[in-house]
Amino acid sequence: MLSFAASNGISSAMTVLIFIAVLAVLVLSHEFGHFIFAKKAGLRVEEFGFGFPPRLLGVQRINKEKRWRFIWGPRQEKESEKESEEGDTVYSVNMIPLGGFVRIHGENGGEVEDKKSFGSQPLYIRALILVAGVFFNLLLAWPVLTAGFLIGTPASVNGGNISGGTLTEKGVMILEVQKGTSAEAAGLKEGDYLLRFISKDNDILQVSDEKSVQDFIAKYAGAEITIDYLRGKKEFSAKAIPSVKPEAGKGSLGIAMERVGIMKLPFHLAVWEGLKSTIRLTVMISKALFAFFGDLFTERKMIVQLSGPVGIAGMLGSAAQTGFVFFLQLVAVLSIHLALINIIPFPALDGGRLLFLAIEFVKGKPISQKVSNIAHNIGFAMLILLMLIITYRDILKLVK
Repeated sequence: MLSFAASNGISSAMTVLIFIAVLAVLVLSHEFGHFIFAKKAGLRVEEFGFGFPPRLLGVQRINKEKRWRFIWGPRQEKESEKESEEGDTVYSVNMIPLGGFVRIHGENGGEVEDKKSFGSQPLYIRALILVAGVFFNLLLAWPVLTAGFLIGTPASVNGGNISGGTLTEKGVMILEVQKGTSAEAAGLKEGDYLLRFISKDNDILQVSDEKSVQDFIAKYAGAEITIDYLRGKKEFSAKAIPSVKPEAGKGSLGIAMERVGIMKLPFHLAVWEGLKSTIRLTVMISKALFAFFGDLFTERKMIVQLSGPVGIAGMLGSAAQTGFVFFLQLVAVLSIHLALINIIPFPALDGGRLLFLAIEFVKGKPISQKVSNIAHNIGFAMLILLMLIITYRDILKLVK
């Protein structure tokens, strides 16, 4: 059966809904950055949309009459001209609920004589509007991570805790599940809490520390054992056979674990730690992206570690199942990823448009609208093709 979530997890339908909701928040946050900076610069923003066209409905303020009006149905060319003349931004709800968009007057380089057009603005204003989307995605990660520290995040019982926080011990948590091991085959995942181990002769270990788990696994290597564990708020059981002679670098069961508690912080500390975590994650992800592209171009490695919508939906479903804090952390990581990927100097991305502005600065005149449109259309087509390939690969993984 094709399923996004883990075998013990939430339903595929709920996983899809979670994915759509998270994608909407991430993309709308990005587009809101473009929107608010364009508004502050005095540009005319024609439409701010939730989802992608065709439009279902919209609302718009009529400036002269100081009232709001409803607009029903898809956007029409004649109607859009009338909308621009009579009123302010159209705030719309569209049929395809996968994110959102902002339409800025003259964003494709036209209407350069109109002071409220994107194309008429000085280079630095256009650059700020383009960077704003990236900035808002990075900014979103901060309150999301802050919320995690307020709710409580896993922290080592053995030290390194934040002064001023409250630590409540919870148990031994799985930090890593190694691939190709009995733990992976049993369905254990990072973030699961180990409760007890039971042998076939009914020898029961109530888990209290890492050492007792290691001793139990060593004692029953080669024999089937039952593992009771906590995932989120639900208790599950799994059967596994610890390896007698594990591969080099792998344990008998194939897990890394640590005794952890839940660290809750007061508001002022949570805000500070949320900011530090955002900066730390941004640096880490930036380094990982540089390393990835370095390997891609120097060693010609296949793109096997990328995830498309299907893969990301699966990760969100698993994170939501493991616990709300893990879900928040993944949302923050995805928001930072979206920011950093968008700043890559590739046509159709914000970074590609910034590259064209840099060329304009060096040349002293803008690249022709025709060349710009062709480059961005080709870039967009390549990104769509890449997404389709990755999605196809993700679906094959699920089927297998």
